[in-house]
Amino acid sequence: MSAEKSCHWYVMTLHDMKRFQAWLKEENARRLGSGKALIEPFYPQEFLRADADMAADFARLVFLKAPADELSQHVKKLRESHPAIRLKFYLDTDSHPAVVPDHRMRQFLDACIKFGGQMEMTLPLGGIEARDRVRIKSGPFSGNEALVTGVRLVRGALQLELEMQLVAGVMSIKMSNVNKSHVAIIDRQGADVIRTDFIEYTQNHLLKILSHRAKRVSDEDVIRADADMLTRLYRYRHYDIANEAARHHFLALMLICAHLCRYKADEETLRRQVETALARINQRSQSKAASDVRAYLWIALYISTRQPAYRDAAKQYIHDQQPKSPKLRHLVALIRSGRTF
Repeated sequence: MSAEKSCHWYVMTLHDMKRFQAWLKEENARRLGSGKALIEPFYPQEFLRADADMAADFARLVFLKAPADELSQHVKKLRESHPAIRLKFYLDTDSHPAVVPDHRMRQFLDACIKFGGQMEMTLPLGGIEARDRVRIKSGPFSGNEALVTGVRLVRGALQLELEMQLVAGVMSIKMSNVNKSHVAIIDRQGADVIRTDFIEYTQNHLLKILSHRAKRVSDEDVIRADADMLTRLYRYRHYDIANEAARHHFLALMLICAHLCRYKADEETLRRQVETALARINQRSQSKAASDVRAYLWIALYISTRQPAYRDAAKQYIHDQQPKSPKLRHLVALIRSGRTF
């Protein structure tokens, strides 16, 4: 088994978070410059609250995705060169380093991103959230559609705040002790608006990083900032996006991100997903929107595989369709340069 495939999420504790984050940025900058896989961090305190009794311990917690032998070496080196950081493996009840399987960590990351700022980590009703549109299935308003304006846990039970359109206006109601038999999600457009904004944010930063790589930028501050941004962008890879075109666009961006991070196993998985998405689009649609998404998938596959056919298809698309998006044209210009990333 390769070192990259042996990566797991390890729960770590430390004393000086600020110095550790500065050290990790430097280390990932070195790894990015030498073509090694980045150490992926997750800082739960950026997303979750902690009560007064656990605040101090919670602030010293970090999850790191890296091979165990490399982390052990870093723990030893930091003990010698940066003793104030005091990076340690968090030990379980058997005195072994606490390890979180990747699929469990994906669930945790997704919950933190979706429900950040709330200590309640339960995913009620498959992740129902504000701005979803639901159909009420029981009670006096059964059969009506409503917009979710708030989701709360009250005494351990789910409470929904809803707005329902009536003939004379909008009625605001609350439903308590809600379970799956009471409502059904029928529209996630509200959530997709938020996630589409994040897709644009991701694309902007990846364009900047790819431009730096194409120009062979050697400035250490730039390399350090790029490495830090890549790990931040990649933590959002598990977003569940309902809109198919947006989902495929985001999938292409995450493949590029995994390639730049040198996460080989993840890159292989994402590449297969992108190839499947491309095959489905080719079979089902020739619309303008589908062509735009197809171009992003071609670009991502070229960056990942270096197969000229993908580059040439994207170039021909730009020539024939003249898309309005300057970002898409910029991406094609970058892969036309022949640079490796």
